[in-house]
Amino acid sequence: MSDTVVSETVGDTVLSNTVLGGGLLADAIARRPPSTPVVVVARDGWDTGDWAAAHDRGEPWLPVWTELDRVVIGPLVRPGQPGCAWCVQTWRAAAPQRAPWTAELRAEERIATSPSAWLSGFAAEAVREVLDSGAAADCCWYLDLRDLSLTRHGFLPDPLCAVCGDRPEDTAARAAITPLPRPKPRPGSSRIRALSEARLTELYVDAETGVVAPPRGMRDSMVPLTESVLAEYGYRGEAGFGRTRDFASSRATAVAEALERLGGQWPWGKRTTVRGSYADLAEHALDPRSLGLLAPERYLEPDCAYQPFTEDAVVDWVWAYSFRQARPVLVPETHAYYRTQFQPGARTEKPFTFEISNGCALGGCVEEAILHGILEVVERDAFLMTWYARLSVPEVDLARAPDPRIGLLVERIERTGCRVRAFDITLTEGIRAFWVIAQDTTGDGTRPKVSCTSGSALDPVAAVLTALGELAPIVEQEQSRYPAEAERARRMVADPELVRIMTDHSLCAATPEAFDRWSFLLDGDRVIGWDEVIARSPWPLHTDLRDDLDLAVDRMLAGGMDVVVVNQTSPLHEAADLHCVKVIAPGSLSMTFGHRNRRTTGLPRVLEVPHRLGHAPHPLTEADLNPHPHPFP
Repeated sequence: MSDTVVSETVGDTVLSNTVLGGGLLADAIARRPPSTPVVVVARDGWDTGDWAAAHDRGEPWLPVWTELDRVVIGPLVRPGQPGCAWCVQTWRAAAPQRAPWTAELRAEERIATSPSAWLSGFAAEAVREVLDSGAAADCCWYLDLRDLSLTRHGFLPDPLCAVCGDRPEDTAARAAITPLPRPKPRPGSSRIRALSEARLTELYVDAETGVVAPPRGMRDSMVPLTESVLAEYGYRGEAGFGRTRDFASSRATAVAEALERLGGQWPWGKRTTVRGSYADLAEHALDPRSLGLLAPERYLEPDCAYQPFTEDAVVDWVWAYSFRQARPVLVPETHAYYRTQFQPGARTEKPFTFEISNGCALGGCVEEAILHGILEVVERDAFLMTWYARLSVPEVDLARAPDPRIGLLVERIERTGCRVRAFDITLTEGIRAFWVIAQDTTGDGTRPKVSCTSGSALDPVAAVLTALGELAPIVEQEQSRYPAEAERARRMVADPELVRIMTDHSLCAATPEAFDRWSFLLDGDRVIGWDEVIARSPWPLHTDLRDDLDLAVDRMLAGGMDVVVVNQTSPLHEAADLHCVKVIAPGSLSMTFGHRNRRTTGLPRVLEVPHRLGHAPHPLTEADLNPHPHPFP
C-alpha cells in the first residue's frame, strides 16, 4: 500500500497532521488524524526506517509500529528537546528482563518489514482512539494485540543519546562547590528529606523503559531486603539494595542506590574535555600516586587491566573540587568514574589503579551527598586500616545498647546460630565507624566461621544500626552458599592469589582454616559501654546539614586528608531533584576486590596512623601490614 499523507493549511502555517507510512495503522490514523499538529509515522511491522526523515522535518512527530503481538505508540518527539524515540529504544534494549531474541528479530529484515499477523482493522481503530486522547512526551504506550489491553511506559531522556542528547562541557567553573544552608527536619538527621517511593517509581521504574527494573523484595530475608537492577546500558549486573525496617522504604532505598551506582559509571552529565599527562597538568591536577597504586609487580602480569603511573602518561581528566585547596582540581576520569570502559563510544583506556564505588553517594542536595560520601570513605578506610594494621580495637557492649532496635537485630541474627559482636574502629578524624561480626557458635564445619561488615554515621547508634542491617542478609547469604564452596574457600586460604572477585573475600575469611587471622580483633578483652562510646568524639546536634558537612570536612582536613568531590549529578538524577557525587580522600585506604588489587603502595597514612593512635610503638613498615586478603563482603 502506498504511503498516506494528510495535511491542512491555515493561513501560511502548515499544521503537520501528516501520516507517513502505510498499512492498516496508517490508513486508520489518516482517516481521523490527531487534532494536534504532529507527524505520525506508522508501520504495521518493526520497520523504523521512516524515523530519520520524520525527525529531519523539524516538527513534532510520533512513531507507531507493531512488534509481533503488540503495537508501540509514541513517544511524542519534539526535535530540539531532550527525550525521543531513540531514547526509548535505548532503554528498551537495556531492560534487564528483555526477551533475549528481541534484538535478533528486529535485525532480521524479513521480520522487521512484515506486518504483524496479530494486527487487525479493529486493533488499528483502537490505536487511532489512543492518539485521539493525546500523547505524552515522556512515555510510550503498548497495545496488546491479544486482548487490546493498554499499558503506559514512562522514560527519561538519555543524556548520551546521539539524536537529542546535549551534555555540556566539563569545566572548572562547573566543579566549584559553595555549600549552602540546608535546614534538617530534626537535629539528629543526616538527610534533608525522606525518599518518596511513589516519585522514584514514577520516574525511574519500568520493566520495559525504566532506568531501573521493578524492585524485587526478598521476603524470605530476616530483614526487609529489596534489590533494584539497573538497565544494562553498557554494563550488565549493577544493582542497588535497600535494607530498612519495611519494604516500602527498602524499595525506595534500592532504587536510590541503583541511581548512585549509575552516577558512578561514567560522565552522564558532562563531556570530558581535558586530556594530557600529569607532567603537563600538575599545577591543576591531583597526584594519582596519592590515591594508592597497585604493587609494582602487579603491573607486570600479563592479564593486568591497569597501566603503571608515569608522569608522562596521557589520559583523560575531569574537574573536581578540593576543599583543602578551595579550588577545582583535575582527577583521572577512570578514577572519578569506575566503568568508563563500558560507556558507548568511549575511548578504551587503562586506569592507573583498581577503583569501584568508593565515596559514591546520593543526596537530596549536593551537601547531603558529599556528607554521605565522606561517611563511606571513612567507613572503608577504618575497616581496611583495622585489618591491614591489625589494630586491637575495643568491643562495644551490644547487650546494653540505648536503642532497642539494636537488640532486636542482634537477637534475630543470633537465631541463626551466631554470636554478634561490634567493634569501634573510629580513627583520628573522630567520624564514627564500627565493624560488626557474626561468629558461628554451632561448631558445624559446613557453616561459615565468621561473617562481617561495617557502618559509619555521625551518631554511633545509627552507625551500629546501619552495620547490623547490612550484616543480617550477609549472614543468610554466606550460610546459604558456604557449604557448596567450602573446598574452594580452603584453596583460597592456601593461595590468596585465587581471591579474585568481591565475594571471594568474605568466603576465604569464613573458613575455620582462616580463623586465626581474626585473633587481633576477636581475642581482645577490652569491652566498652555505651556511655564511653557516645562520649568518644561526640557529634553536635546541628539543625542545618551544612554545619554537619563543615565539621566533617574540618575533621578530615585535621586528620591530614583532603576532601575532593567529583559532582556526578546528571539530568537523570535531576529529574527527582537528587544529587550524586564521588568523594575522594587522597591518602585514605580505598576498598578493593581481588587480593592482587590491594592499594597500599604509596600511602604513608596506613603506616603512620596506628602509631598516632597508640596501637604501635613506632610507625609500621610495609612488612608489618597484614598480608592476608581483607574479609569485606
